[in-house]
Amino acid sequence: MQQHNFDVDIQLPSSNQKIKINKDTIEVNQSKINCSEVKAIKYGVSLIGPVKKPVRKEYKIDILDKNDKTLSISFSSSKVQEMLEEDHTYYYVMSGLWQYVKKGLISSFIDTLNNHESFNIGHTNINHDGVTLSYKTWWFGKIKTEVTPWSDLKYYLDKGNLNIQSLSNGKKKAQLSLHNDWNAVVLNTLMHYLWQDNRKQKLAKGEKI
Repeated sequence: MQQHNFDVDIQLPSSNQKIKINKDTIEVNQSKINCSEVKAIKYGVSLIGPVKKPVRKEYKIDILDKNDKTLSISFSSSKVQEMLEEDHTYYYVMSGLWQYVKKGLISSFIDTLNNHESFNIGHTNINHDGVTLSYKTWWFGKIKTEVTPWSDLKYYLDKGNLNIQSLSNGKKKAQLSLHNDWNAVVLNTLMHYLWQDNRKQKLAKGEKI
């Protein structure tokens, strides 16, 4: 069976950016980052204009390497409807980014959890015991944080945000922007992975996933 090719090579009409992605590098207008050096990504599609009648879509992908060099890919549509040509372009670029970058970031986070270490997304800390959530003890009280175990967590997406919340105490929560918080999109995929095949239960027992 022929292996699928995830390489990207395209010039974006609205922004005139020349994009190339392969297993080794990401290139935007001849500025390059090695895929193996990427430490964070963020991306998303925004509707621009009045809430009830947006006029166009804006597509944005940002890549950050270990030396804090960034590459930004951005373009927009001239109208709003399902499956525009720009939507296909976005998914084409994202397929290369998923294959050559995002999968590796997810694997590195899994290794971190398996090694009983922690990592941060935004202001939220994640480790093999669970996720650090913030809450107020009373209305005017100070904001406190504590690790909420995996068994007491739920997550959901709402208006471009990843929400993580305690099942037993709804006041304990964290909110991350998929568009603005580095690697929030990676954490969302990781959470989906952990919620399958009892993986979060294995983590709680100190087992590898």
